[in-house]
Amino acid sequence: MNSAHRRFEALDSLRGVCAILVVMFHMPVASHWRDWGLIQHSYLFVDYFFVLSGFVIAHAYAQRLKTPKDAGRFMVRRLGRVWPLHVLMLLAYIGLELVRLWTHFDSVTPFTRDRSVEAIFSNLFLIQAYNIHPSLTWNGPSWTLSVEVGCYMVFALLLLATPKMWRWIGAVLAVIGAVIVLTQAKRYMNTTYDFAFPRAVYGFFLGSLLQGVWTQIPRLKGHAATALEIGTVVGVCAFIGYATGPVTVLVTLLFVASVWVFAGEDGALSRLLDTKPLVTLGRWSFAIYMVHMFVLVVTIIIARKLDWMPARRIDFGSVWLNDLFGVALFGLIVALAILAHRFVEAPAQRMIDRWTKPKAA
Repeated sequence: MNSAHRRFEALDSLRGVCAILVVMFHMPVASHWRDWGLIQHSYLFVDYFFVLSGFVIAHAYAQRLKTPKDAGRFMVRRLGRVWPLHVLMLLAYIGLELVRLWTHFDSVTPFTRDRSVEAIFSNLFLIQAYNIHPSLTWNGPSWTLSVEVGCYMVFALLLLATPKMWRWIGAVLAVIGAVIVLTQAKRYMNTTYDFAFPRAVYGFFLGSLLQGVWTQIPRLKGHAATALEIGTVVGVCAFIGYATGPVTVLVTLLFVASVWVFAGEDGALSRLLDTKPLVTLGRWSFAIYMVHMFVLVVTIIIARKLDWMPARRIDFGSVWLNDLFGVALFGLIVALAILAHRFVEAPAQRMIDRWTKPKAA
């Protein structure tokens, strides 16, 4: 149970559910669900990614990073998890701009504003979310990768410099991150390209702190665990459905509680999340997250050409027809994500793992 190689499948499945909710938040379709409070505020589910990342990274690596060489191997492995698919999507966006340049199929000027040439390089080096651009650039969701890699670097440095105190120093950094978001970010937890790093540090290092103590916190079993899991899900959804303004900063604490509740996999909801379809969804979640915005951008271009967007949303005049279109669009996103996972993400991970595998003495 405490093995560094343990995979928390219920937590992984929840990541897949969160990825779906983020896609629904971005989907520009006048569907029934578009105006639900839960969907309008689903950008907050990104913070689950940060908390979960801190938890699982600490579980896997807290006892394994002893030397600078270990830290270097760790960083290469982590970059190998995110960079190949990030580059694939960046190339897809660049390809779209080149088509714009060569065909002039719309009135948008290629390689300008959020698609500038200089932003290509900041994206390649994953530094685009450190307030160096006035907006999100290229594949917007990749801002999370930018700050996640920053968290990995801080994590490794803390382990090397203060191996006995790193969790508590990380907790202090988490508090500082929350204060910065609360006092400096104009949109509080909806900050992305400007105060994204404090937001990520807040979640990541609370997640890593939780990992250090979660086995020591008594957990409920059986029906009590099921009731706690249901209560947690209802509480998180209710909070996100209504939370706005400064109070959104509390969502990270709710996700910390959620990770604690579901990491034990003691209740009926955990058993449901452990089923193969949901575990598979969790495995595809990163690809879904990375692919979806490009699909939506291309869909919007087509919709404008075909007059499917009378306003800011795709609308066929029937909300039920809009729902059907939204479901089909989500199916396309998942299909492309499966291909990206199978032919880019997974092979790249296997290759990096082989390269960085410690040689036998």
